[in-house]
Amino acid sequence: MTSKRLIFSLLLVCGITNMNFAQTRDFSKYEHKHLFCEPWIGNNAFLTDYLNNIDYKNQEKPMYSIPVKIWVYGSKNNAPTENDIKETIQNLNELNQETKTLLTYYVTDIKYIRRKRFEEFGFYWNMPWQSIFRNDRNVLNISLVNRLKKPGKKNRNLDYTGVCFSPNQHVTIAVRNDKSVVTHEVGHAFGLKHPHHNYTKGKHNQESVDRDKFRGGIFKRGRNCEINGDGLYDTEAQPILTKYTDKNCNYTAEDKTDKWGVKYHPQLDNIMSYTTGKQCRRAFTDMQIAVMLYKVSQMKFADKFKLNFNPENLNIGSLPDKYEYDLFNSPDCATTLKDKVCQEHTLHQGINKKGKVDNFDIDSFKFTVGKNVNKEKSKIIISNGKYANKDLKILVMADTTTVKEFTKKAEDENFEISLKDFKNGTYYLVISERVTEISNNVTSYNIMLDLDYFKL
Repeated sequence: MTSKRLIFSLLLVCGITNMNFAQTRDFSKYEHKHLFCEPWIGNNAFLTDYLNNIDYKNQEKPMYSIPVKIWVYGSKNNAPTENDIKETIQNLNELNQETKTLLTYYVTDIKYIRRKRFEEFGFYWNMPWQSIFRNDRNVLNISLVNRLKKPGKKNRNLDYTGVCFSPNQHVTIAVRNDKSVVTHEVGHAFGLKHPHHNYTKGKHNQESVDRDKFRGGIFKRGRNCEINGDGLYDTEAQPILTKYTDKNCNYTAEDKTDKWGVKYHPQLDNIMSYTTGKQCRRAFTDMQIAVMLYKVSQMKFADKFKLNFNPENLNIGSLPDKYEYDLFNSPDCATTLKDKVCQEHTLHQGINKKGKVDNFDIDSFKFTVGKNVNKEKSKIIISNGKYANKDLKILVMADTTTVKEFTKKAEDENFEISLKDFKNGTYYLVISERVTEISNNVTSYNIMLDLDYFKL
């Protein structure tokens, strides 16, 4: 028998076997793993089991803290600012907290690429080449640009908000866009597809509205919704919603149907969708969350990204603060301390490519002492947080000059900085920790500005 006949015979046998399999097996219990696919494709039970194994419903604290390498592109006078860096991470953490992904993010390194030609970042040329050659391993790489341009008559020289370069999951974001943009692209980096994936690719590849509709084929057989589209049962099939939604998040195609004549009822708030108004996108489904958590768990340094909390505080549900990362000596990124408003903040250890401690997280704050403040009775209070604490190094600075330095010991429950010797003006408070070996424990603390005012 020739090689061609042998291959044809094998394919024929496989096809017949698959047809018999489809006719006799209850596909609601479908467990087959397709070749060259993620383990949940055609087998969403994998994701359900994964969520059960990590006890997702009862988790109130994040499981992983992901280090982020930021690449900033543009000229010296026209590039994303330090405040843009902070806003990007803040947006990412806010939506992940609101949607309970159990993921949190912090900046471990920042690299500036000062080139005038990068003031407008090309989608077809700059993005892929920079994503390839400026990409650190074992961290999430995010490039920030002022404008992401997709040239050509067909694209009408469009501005794009973001993209994830699939070969290495490098994310590029045009700053000052809706907070769902960075969360959407990071979703791609951690395994998510658009709910409208392959929507225009014909009946065999389009996802059906019917969740139990069967999809045939030689290698991929089972529930259509677990194979086509984004391959997830709990994300409803949908067309490309930029054509069928308005800026106020209203669906404008009530009669639109899939290839089998069933009307769409899309999830207009799904973060991975293409709604006209990006502010509509504020939700992940459970299976989308499971995909991201599973992909993170398979990363090389996942054990070092995993957060350990003090067993005595298992009932505490607070998430790490949304303000990671604060740049040292940076007024643009300093978090404002508001009078008598207690804030919880966390510190994370940075790691290098080899998994070794490489740098240390820093929190920076700013506060103002005015003429009407009674400095004798005013203070800053730093108290123990809810997790495993270490000694904190505290610098008080005026502009770039250190005016006071303190150390809060881990055993100190409360630590106060009196403002009685402070002159009127704005100050910066820089808090860091000193460690020499990697640890998964989160260092947390509470901080509050407590001002007393003269009576007028």
